[in-house]
Amino acid sequence: MQKRQILIADDDTDLVALLSLRSQKCGLKVVTASDAVSALKSIQEVRPDVVILDVNMPGGNGLTVRDVMMQNEQLQSIPVIVLTGASDEETIRRCHNTCSYYVAKCPDVWTRIKPILDDIFEHEAPNDKLPVDNNIKAAPESA
Repeated sequence: MQKRQILIADDDTDLVALLSLRSQKCGLKVVTASDAVSALKSIQEVRPDVVILDVNMPGGNGLTVRDVMMQNEQLQSIPVIVLTGASDEETIRRCHNTCSYYVAKCPDVWTRIKPILDDIFEHEAPNDKLPVDNNIKAAPESA
């Protein structure tokens, strides 16, 4: 079976490193981007199984990246987790309208993302579920 891929697009390098490590521990191949333009280019080239997008990134907005994905028949079915510090009604509404998962950034963001990843991959065979890694500590307070 081919290894699943996740694209993590965020300009917070510490958070990207943390999410990358945890995703790799779950058996995912990780692709990263630090701005909206690179994220969209990587999504088009790699066609990851799931995408994590920050809202406020250099070169654009993660929600705009999702909007572009929704207009492309080959990209619109890729599950997207919008990871953001924004909690305004417009951001949440746009996530809902594009069938994206909304996750607020917090010190232990992995505890919110991991169940979503499990849910995304739930339809696969039981042996393909993401493994639990209890040896990884919580995110630092700055994440």
